[in-house]
Amino acid sequence: MNEEAKSLENIEFETKYRVEDQNLIVFKQILDGLQEEKKFIYVEGPDFYFTYPKWWFENNPQWDPGGTFGRYRKPSYGLDNGRRQVTCKYKPKDAKNSIQRKEYNLNVTPETNESVIFGQFEAHGMQFNSSIIKNCHIYKLEDATLVFYTVYDTTDGTPKKADNFVEIEVDEDTISSKTEEQAWAVITKYERLLEKVGLNAQKRLRKSLFEMYKRDKP
Repeated sequence: MNEEAKSLENIEFETKYRVEDQNLIVFKQILDGLQEEKKFIYVEGPDFYFTYPKWWFENNPQWDPGGTFGRYRKPSYGLDNGRRQVTCKYKPKDAKNSIQRKEYNLNVTPETNESVIFGQFEAHGMQFNSSIIKNCHIYKLEDATLVFYTVYDTTDGTPKKADNFVEIEVDEDTISSKTEEQAWAVITKYERLLEKVGLNAQKRLRKSLFEMYKRDKP
C-alpha cells in the first residue's frame, strides 16, 4: 500500500506545541472571533497512565515500549457531564512521531466502579506508571478540535505545574475518509491561524504527553 492510500482509521491525527501561559488569552480571542460554527468546552481532571510489562513487548515486538500505553481519563469538571474514558494507544517501533499510533477508545458508564477499570488494566498485564491533571480550553470546529491546556504532574502525589500546550486534532469522526495529505492540510490551516500563539511546523512536538511525563520502571 502506498503512502497516499494509507488508511487513517483508528489514527489520532494530531499535533502538539509547547506555548507560553499568557498566550491563552490570544488563543481564546482568535477562536472566539471565528464566524464559523463552533462549540466551546472547559474540562479539567486527571489522566492515569498504565504500561505493559517487558514480556508483553517481547511477544509484540512491533510496538514501541516508550510510546505504547493505556490511559484512564476521569474529568472532574466539564466534558459531557463527566464522561469517563479508557484508551489504549499503540505506537509502531518505526514511527517517527505519535501521529502513526493506533488508538482505541472505550467510554465508561457512570455505574462502572473504578476498581473494575483498574482491574481490567491489571488483567491485561498493565501497571500504573504516572498521572497528570489537565485544565483544558477546548474548541470543537467542523474539521478539527483545538485545545489549549495546562498540565500538572501528579505522579508523586503533590501537583507540580509542568507546562502549557496547544493541540490540533483533525476531526476524529471524519479522519478515516481523509488522505494523509488532506489531514496535514487541516493541521497547517490552523497553524497559520494560531501563528500569534506560537504555532508553526518547526515547533511540532514529537513526543506525546505520556512520553513526556512517564516514569521509567526498573
